[in-house]
Amino acid sequence: MVKSRIRRLTFILSVSFAICFRADATTLYVPTEEYPTIEFAMSRAKSGDTVIVRTGQYSGSFHVNPGVVLVSETLFGAVLSGGGRGTVVTLGTGSTVSGFEIRDGTIGVFSTSAHASVTRNRIIFNQQSGILCVGHLPEIADNIVGFNRGSGIQGWDVRTTSASINHNTIVHNTNHGISLGGNTDITVENNIISNNEQFGIKPSESSVKVELNNNNFFDNSKFSGILPGNNISFDPGFLDPKNMDFNLKSDSQLIGLGQKNQRLGARIVY
Repeated sequence: MVKSRIRRLTFILSVSFAICFRADATTLYVPTEEYPTIEFAMSRAKSGDTVIVRTGQYSGSFHVNPGVVLVSETLFGAVLSGGGRGTVVTLGTGSTVSGFEIRDGTIGVFSTSAHASVTRNRIIFNQQSGILCVGHLPEIADNIVGFNRGSGIQGWDVRTTSASINHNTIVHNTNHGISLGGNTDITVENNIISNNEQFGIKPSESSVKVELNNNNFFDNSKFSGILPGNNISFDPGFLDPKNMDFNLKSDSQLIGLGQKNQRLGARIVY
């Protein structure tokens, strides 16, 4: 119990400290008498505020205001469901969504805004892409993106500034692991991209430029035949992927191969 509470506090603080707050920044808890729904809390939240969502299932389409952090109180404990249609989460400029299970929409997370972040989520079972970004690449880190009927991550005209696609586990998507088009120039590093039904990563046009660093591509149904020398192809050794447990077995070859000797893929324990 004590370890669980410490882990929960550490998780929330790690997300909250990732942005700059106003001096009078507020933390809003959902659901409470004052803030009964996510939508109501977001109607009151201002840039720099944090909206913390307690364990439970929440249905609808959720817009995260510019500069606001939307975070699950416990990792994957709050489930945001699209009810089979529509975009589940839409990000504003400089906003963050973290710690949720995001599922059952048309698109899991949609971002066209600068300086947004998608971190530590499980994004699954969406009718099209798990994450769709256009124009600006959000920071996409430490997510599990799997079992979506389109691509795990899809980008159009996106560019890396301070953001990258880093330390994600992108698995079992019906289309590509990552699909990129338009005038795109990004960095993809330290990810596990495996068991997708088309290509692990698919640039759709010659104008797409991708720097691939230290990723593990394994058992994707299609393969271009070209794998940059600093990328690898090993069986990840997931603990129990059928039951959504993508932690790595103790003997996985991917432990210690990520940045700062961390494991590849999403660096979350659940």
